[in-house]
Amino acid sequence: MTIEHAHTPLVLTCELRDLADTRHQHARAAVAGSEVRVGRGAYVRRGVWDELDALDRYRLRLIAFSRTRKRPPLFSHQSAAVLHGLPMIGSIPERIHVSVGRTSGGRSARGVVAHSREVGSEDIVEVDGLHSTSLLRTGIDLAATMSRPDAVVVADAIVRNGVPRLALLEAWLRAQPMRGHRRAQEVIAFADGRAESPLESVSRVSMHAGGVPQPALQVPYSDSAGPIGRVDFAWPALGVVGEADGDAKYLDAGLRGGRSAERVVLDEKVREDRLRALGLRVVRWRWTTAMDSRALETHLASAGLPFGRRTSWSECCA
Repeated sequence: MTIEHAHTPLVLTCELRDLADTRHQHARAAVAGSEVRVGRGAYVRRGVWDELDALDRYRLRLIAFSRTRKRPPLFSHQSAAVLHGLPMIGSIPERIHVSVGRTSGGRSARGVVAHSREVGSEDIVEVDGLHSTSLLRTGIDLAATMSRPDAVVVADAIVRNGVPRLALLEAWLRAQPMRGHRRAQEVIAFADGRAESPLESVSRVSMHAGGVPQPALQVPYSDSAGPIGRVDFAWPALGVVGEADGDAKYLDAGLRGGRSAERVVLDEKVREDRLRALGLRVVRWRWTTAMDSRALETHLASAGLPFGRRTSWSECCA
């Protein structure tokens, strides 16, 4: 079920006009379980809530928060990332993030994080009727405040969608002064749109942290029968290719291209056999390995990759 701002199924107690319909009745309905309280003075029918996935429940909370404030809030950080459809590692955010001016006196409250920072008008947009930091500013804010893996996942996605790194750097300049400016600058330099999934982004971060030689990304291979396809990572001089395998490749019908999960597994086996026939060593890993730089380092070392803490990457942190 998709949330549309103009048709949100919210009941706002501040807008009640019928004397027979009171805030106390909705509060009692929430206690009884027939309604769900999604924010201060905001309720929705249980049946509607149950049909929403985690992302749409969070979006509904943002709508409720916005419609119950005297002034429209400026959503930022993780909240803005949800509005822009940016990928993030882990679960949906629990708290709502807003940006307030440095002199506004805004404070964080239960369930809400107020970030005291100035945001210029050029970095404020409207998304589904809500005020949000722009895509670029959202990427910069997250790069300055989140862990390196989380930040790179977001930055890679922004660049992958056609935004040049120069535009991110310009947004970074507009955001100054800001805490975490050096961290954000490093994330911008590391961003690479050739990383096609959060798993690939996290893998790159762990490789760099573990001293793995810099890989080439999305390298195509062919044999006498024709194209084999692109591999996620390749070290051509060392004869090693790497594949970051997420569950979605096999379980998400939208990514299977009409094939069954069993067919995908068989096709992957044939593809890997063709790569090995070229004399390549093929190494695969999943999320648990990618998230641990030492585990990924050990995994890749077993395939014959050298590594060292002083390994430099030409495109990183320039």
